[in-house]
Amino acid sequence: MKTNDLRSLQVLRQLREQRASSQLAAQQQRCRETSDALDDAKEKLRLHRAAVAREAEKVYGLFSEGLSINAWHAAQAQLDEWADGQQQLEGSVEQVAETLDEQEREREVFRVARMARQRQSEACQSLLEVRVQDELRAGEHREEADEMPRALPAGAP
Repeated sequence: MKTNDLRSLQVLRQLREQRASSQLAAQQQRCRETSDALDDAKEKLRLHRAAVAREAEKVYGLFSEGLSINAWHAAQAQLDEWADGQQQLEGSVEQVAETLDEQEREREVFRVARMARQRQSEACQSLLEVRVQDELRAGEHREEADEMPRALPAGAP
């Protein structure tokens, strides 16, 4: 392979390494955003649970005072509604957590690909440097050979 071909190959390898780095950076950003979304979902769930606990305490306080059947049914309906809301929030947290796990696996794939591209680029760069040094040495040897006086043919004065 000629030196110019090696240079072209090295440029191509560097572009591939840059693309792999960009893909990794984009995936890392998606992971950060999903992690933030997971934190938000967990916080919403925590706040919802705290609100349910406060309301349950109120309902419990009303029990001690005595409740009408209508009030009891209303309280029970409210508790059911809160339980449904909690299930939805728990489902949301679970879904975001699964998405984050998936994105982290993808990030690892991109990281491994980037490392492979980087190693390929470094190997190609080393090969190119060795080739350039060999060509420089060969050129120097040719120049030295050209500068040496040629032996005169036998019988020449």
